[in-house]
Amino acid sequence: MGLQIKPLAAAILALGATPTIAQQDNTNGEQPVIQFGETVVAAERNPAATEKEPGTVVVDRVQLEEQQPESVAQVLKYEPNIDVVGGPRYSSQSPSIRGLGGVRVLQTIDGARQNFNSGHRGTYQMDPELLKQVEVKKGPASSLWGSGAIGGVVAQSTKSARDLLRDGRAVGGYLKEELGTNGDSTETSAAVYGESGSLDYLLNASVSDHDNLEIGGGDELEDSASENTALLARAGWQLAENQRLDISLRHNNREENAPSNPGSNVGTSSPLVERDSTDRNLTANYLLQAFEGRHTSKLTVYRNETRFDEFRPTMGEGGQRDDTEVETTGIAINNATDGLGAQWIYGLDWYRDDVNTVRDGENRPADLDAETDTLGLYTRADFAIGEHLTLTPGLRYDRYEAESAELQGSARDDSAVSPSFAAALQTADWMTLTASYAEAFRAPGVEEMYTEGTHFCYGDFGFGPICNTFLPNPDLEAEEAQNTELRADLQFAGLWNSGDQLSASAAVFRNRVDNFIEQLTVNPHPSFFFPMNTTYQNVEEAELEGFELAANYLVGDLELGLSYGQTEGKDLGDDSYLSNIPADKWVLDIGHYFLQRDLKTGLRATRASAQEQLPESETREFDGYTLADAYVTWEPATGAARGLKLGLALDNLTDEEYRVAFQELTMPGRNIKLSASYSF
Repeated sequence: MGLQIKPLAAAILALGATPTIAQQDNTNGEQPVIQFGETVVAAERNPAATEKEPGTVVVDRVQLEEQQPESVAQVLKYEPNIDVVGGPRYSSQSPSIRGLGGVRVLQTIDGARQNFNSGHRGTYQMDPELLKQVEVKKGPASSLWGSGAIGGVVAQSTKSARDLLRDGRAVGGYLKEELGTNGDSTETSAAVYGESGSLDYLLNASVSDHDNLEIGGGDELEDSASENTALLARAGWQLAENQRLDISLRHNNREENAPSNPGSNVGTSSPLVERDSTDRNLTANYLLQAFEGRHTSKLTVYRNETRFDEFRPTMGEGGQRDDTEVETTGIAINNATDGLGAQWIYGLDWYRDDVNTVRDGENRPADLDAETDTLGLYTRADFAIGEHLTLTPGLRYDRYEAESAELQGSARDDSAVSPSFAAALQTADWMTLTASYAEAFRAPGVEEMYTEGTHFCYGDFGFGPICNTFLPNPDLEAEEAQNTELRADLQFAGLWNSGDQLSASAAVFRNRVDNFIEQLTVNPHPSFFFPMNTTYQNVEEAELEGFELAANYLVGDLELGLSYGQTEGKDLGDDSYLSNIPADKWVLDIGHYFLQRDLKTGLRATRASAQEQLPESETREFDGYTLADAYVTWEPATGAARGLKLGLALDNLTDEEYRVAFQELTMPGRNIKLSASYSF
């Protein structure tokens, strides 16, 4: 018998970061027994989800081990209309989705928002070795997620004991070693995990380092070496048949020397920085099911602390120090209830960001001590109309406040309403058509509103240097997006023989973004009477439109995939092209199993077109390029070698010298990566 929960309590309680719920058949007339399985998707915020929704990209652990990626962004590089931006240094890389990246793409880990953003510092701190899977929701998603999801959501899920235990064993573990030729990289990782009664646990750690990278063609990229240590500890308790508690602790530390803007080379405007970054997170998830499986709740409580300690040895006498710390405290309540002719998804988000910076030396940005406070309420309903039509309206309300302790009169508050609507029609057993509309917003960030002090100085004409000064702008408006999308999803089986499967999808989208926030230079030709200033302003009305095609075919031991993505971005004010728009991209993916599927080989070929849609101010050229990546994995399912897994991944086989559109530096060259692991 399941625990009886009062309706009000069930409506506000919630559960675990990774678990979902399955229900056994009620064959004896008794109340069903609840079992907890594993979450398939998190990006849609449905705590009862058992399969991904159309349009959600899921990269699972099998694909991660085939790629052996060096960053979270690298995990997504084969997806249409997703680019890896930030340059070749892995610690600064992030994904750009349909031309929007950075603070315009929301990042979560096990349901906890990752809100760190400061200057040119990296925002994706997760070591891919600790990941179970990465999911991407493309396009505006504020009706469920709130501020920051203008471009989409990247939802990361970490490993758990239940993912790794096999053969009903109570204890397990693994040891893994990875070697890479580019930068002489090494990574050693190990884990121990187990299950005892109602308790399961995992301890996973990795240590990695690499020397300076080689870019395509063989040249060395100075100041690109780094060392990284990552730790994940998780524990889960099955409190009752319908309740589970999951707690995780993450720690990541990276030491590196890099330019202050890692996407460039060291220069006068980007001095060398000795950087020590630490990212810590504590997340607790509680999962509950009630009303004989008709209601599921998930409660997430989290605390993130991200700190960058930096030293600039070449700046001034004795160097300069920069300390940047962002602390995020949050609560998320997600519910899914079946009733009143629909499945209802609803909940609450609250989070607070505390931002503190300390800068020493003359002519520096002022210290920053500010906080933001956000409360959001949301609901979405899936109404099944007959057997073939589903209507999905959604609505979210957010209230946010911000204030800087250093800037008098800086307090501000605002609100936003984010509606969405989708209609899905199953026109045949093999095809579903979906039309959707969604609005989204991004509240201005602390640095955008409150940064003041000196940006940089140059020259001395007898009366002192001429300096560029930051001007705060606490009256910035929130960015707003309106996205319209049409989508077709097709599924076929038995086309040419009884065992083959073909899936295909096509999507056309148009995303209009108003009140773009950009950093602008005022009076770029300064004099004693007319100083140069830098400030953030709402400057653009942008429109991004494009389409995506994807197809996957499975027959026997053969897997074939083909995808294409195209995005065009324009400033509606003057009809000029926008920067940071991805080039058109084709990706061909071929995989084949051998030796009773113990051995798999694969080839992924990427063709990116030249980006010729450039703003008038852009003087660089971005040529097209072709990349070939390959992989081999061997994991015997039986015999004495069971538990052993060997992997070979070859990135940029032809050592292509290429540059992603609108990035300054050339990307890494050929890299041959070997991995060996043994699990028990």
